[in-house]
Amino acid sequence: MQSVRQRATELLPSVMLTVVSMIQALALELLWSRVGEEAPGWTPGWEALLGWSQIAACLLGALLIWLLYLSMVIRFSWLPTIRDSTVPFAIGLLEFSLIDRIGADSLGAWFGALALLFSVSIWISHVTFRRAREDPANREFFASVEPAGLQDYAAPLLSALVLFVLAAIFSVENDRGGFALASVLLANALIGFQIWGIRGWWQRALGDAPFPEGCTETASEDTQ
Repeated sequence: MQSVRQRATELLPSVMLTVVSMIQALALELLWSRVGEEAPGWTPGWEALLGWSQIAACLLGALLIWLLYLSMVIRFSWLPTIRDSTVPFAIGLLEFSLIDRIGADSLGAWFGALALLFSVSIWISHVTFRRAREDPANREFFASVEPAGLQDYAAPLLSALVLFVLAAIFSVENDRGGFALASVLLANALIGFQIWGIRGWWQRALGDAPFPEGCTETASEDTQ
């Protein structure tokens, strides 16, 4: 008879993807509702551009979370914990909060929710990949990848810091013009950069691209 540990490891991918897909579906449904409620009232110009840029960031954020979990459960195996079952719901609440705060009047809270979403994503990927390295089934991948050091966290941590700074600025500044739009576009770029990073490591893990000699895991794939 299969051990509980073996069954838990084998069932994790299907359970995790089911939970995450349900949460993402609810987030997209909420986003669609918000667009229907808010978009007709936006004044043509800066406000409309700002609103649609926030919508784009929310869509990219949902895509980032989906790719993060899909990448982890398909490429690696690890013994799940209760945390693996609860963190997706915390991420979902942050996504719902992000979508609910779309609009020029709540930019500070919107950037704050996005910064927290970034931070939680960095943390959960770090602890998950650290445990994945301990599983013998993943030895082939990790044999050619050095454990990440603090310097490998520079880009994602800097991104989260920038978002927290923007959250603080817009909490006291009611800017709806060019600076606000540029800030939201920057948020889109930061999310896009993280998606690009996941794509690169996905290709390398599947053998579509070679690992550079002496390469280390990025912060989104840290297993120190």
